[in-house]
Amino acid sequence: MPARRTVSSDRGGDLLASAARLFREKGVRAVSVDDIVQGAGVAKGTFYLYFKTKDDLLAKLAEAVVQQMAQAATDASHAEGGPIERFVAAVLAMQSVDRSQQYLVDALNHPENTALHDLTNVALVRQVAPILAAIVEQGRDDGTFDVEDAQATIEFLLAGQAALLGGGHFNWSLGEHARRLRATIIIIERSLGVAAGRLVEQFAAAGLGGVGAA
Repeated sequence: MPARRTVSSDRGGDLLASAARLFREKGVRAVSVDDIVQGAGVAKGTFYLYFKTKDDLLAKLAEAVVQQMAQAATDASHAEGGPIERFVAAVLAMQSVDRSQQYLVDALNHPENTALHDLTNVALVRQVAPILAAIVEQGRDDGTFDVEDAQATIEFLLAGQAALLGGGHFNWSLGEHARRLRATIIIIERSLGVAAGRLVEQFAAAGLGGVGAA
């Protein structure tokens, strides 16, 4: 007789882990609640103790990813180097988490999930802006940054780049996206009072595609 599978006491976590794995393998739309509960080794009724629908579970996954991005940015903000290096490291750390969750990005970009996409962006701005603002405020003392209200400025910049570059709303080609990404970095430099070219150089050196192109 096969051994009975032991289920973790954190069944909500088991369900989230099962869903994340299946979403990566098959895509969100191809995965059913039955698939998720089977992968978690729990009864179907257990799913509805934790989530109202599959979209509700997706919202919880989005929330978890935003928290991961915020934590990654926080960890990177304490790295060695000056304010510019730590600012760039924090942004790239966030981007690394985002890229590792492509299944979620694709799901949030689906037309049916526009409201969830917007809520996720709001959560990202609220959680990440204070982290980046703290780096900027520390860099004002030595003249690296020159901005009156660091957090409000960064909130505006994060929301703007999310609208222009995120979500695939404009269907930019790779070249068009690269041009707008470079323009975004230049706007960030000017908004935060950074010497011209400093952020562009740092992001290009870190391998952020297209930033170094004139």
